Amino acid sequence: MNLMELRIPQGYAIGYNKFCDVEPKLDTEDSTFLANWHYFTEDLLQIYKMGLKNGKWLIPEKGKERIVIDLGWYPDSSAEGEYILVIVNENWNVLKEKRTKDKYEIKETLEDWLEKLYSNPKWL
Repeated sequence: MNLMELRIPQGYAIGYNKFCDVEPKLDTEDSTFLANWHYFTEDLLQIYKMGLKNGKWLIPEKGKERIVIDLGWYPDSSAEGEYILVIVNENWNVLKEKRTKDKYEIKETLEDWLEKLYSNPKWL
């Protein structure tokens, strides 16, 4: 398994990462399903924006500072699916969204969003 290489600035915590540099492969028996489905699920990547409190990096538990970046493949394991990248707040309200089948477009968008959030916390 080769994880997608990502440039992540300081101030972020990775909750989990299964975003791999692989292409979808159709199942030979069911063309609506992916043979390598385990790389194309709803839970691929989750990143938390951290904040400094008393000189320590912490993940805010609540409030407007709680920002989560989430990536998944929807519908899960489907050949008709696509990546959906979102930035959400503490109530899981979508603040930004990107949909595409192109993993490199997701990588580029993700890195752009991380840099913008890092350099301008009020960007959203």
